Amino acid sequence: MSTYWDSHPNFVHNSTAPLQKEFKLLAAQCSWKVDGAQYRREWARCGREEFTRHFGSDDKGLDGWQGLCATVGIEEIPDSITQCKKVLRTVWVNIFDLMDAKSTGQPVKKHVSAEALRNYTIKKKKIFPKKAAKGNPFLKVLLIEIFV
Repeated sequence: MSTYWDSHPNFVHNSTAPLQKEFKLLAAQCSWKVDGAQYRREWARCGREEFTRHFGSDDKGLDGWQGLCATVGIEEIPDSITQCKKVLRTVWVNIFDLMDAKSTGQPVKKHVSAEALRNYTIKKKKIFPKKAAKGNPFLKVLLIEIFV
């Protein structure tokens, strides 16, 4: 399966580095302005493609849901999709941090509440595009309202 990085053959991607760090290096190499439309479009595309690469988008299989539960650090992995969704709605993790956990092998950073996750997400500028998230069943279950 190809990755977002494959569409930038002149960029030397470190597959174990945090996603945001790698993207900033690519953006600098491509001269994308941080507050520009190209940067925002590519950041959204990067997040969408890398999430699908790490976790897939087939929400019909229990394995995918259980894998997501394991990555977010749920100790007792449920044995049904419904139960996986239910338990995932009680865990507050940043989607980009979730992908970093998959790449780096480090545990994903968990937050104590949706509000704590919201504040962290805004402060660190790790906002996953809502439209892209709603298109992936795994992501939809992790969404919180960022701008209230």
